[in-house]
Amino acid sequence: MPKSDGYKNLIPANKRSKDEARKLGQKGGIKSGEVRRMRKTLKEHLLLLLSEKSVQEEICLAIIDKALEGDTKAFQIIRDTIGEKPTENLCVSSVNMNLQKSYDEVKALIEAERQKLIEENRHEIPLIEYDED
Repeated sequence: MPKSDGYKNLIPANKRSKDEARKLGQKGGIKSGEVRRMRKTLKEHLLLLLSEKSVQEEICLAIIDKALEGDTKAFQIIRDTIGEKPTENLCVSSVNMNLQKSYDEVKALIEAERQKLIEENRHEIPLIEYDED
C-alpha cells in the first residue's frame, strides 16, 4: 500500500465539531503528559546510573574501544567531549572578528559624528584669550 493512502482517512481539526476536537485534544494532552513523565523517569534513572564512577569508566572505555576499531562516530564523540570540535572554534573566532569589526566601525562613526559637530559649532564657541604676563 502506498504511503499516501494512510492520509485519506484523516479529518482536519477545523472540519470536526468543537466537542470532538476538544476530546481529541484532551487525549493528546494526556498522552503527552504520560510520555513526558516517562522520559523524566528514564532521565532520572540514567543520571543515577551515570553518577556511579564505575559506569562512567565503562562507558568511556567502550567508546574508546569503538574508536580504536575505526568507528568515526565514537571518535567524534570523544573529540567533541574533550572540547576539540573544530567548527566550534571556527565559529567563535569568526564571531570575535565580526564583533571587533563592528566595534571599530561604530567607533569610527562616532568619531566622524563628533568631528562633524565640532566643525559645525566651531564659530559658535567663543575663544578665550589669555593675557601673557
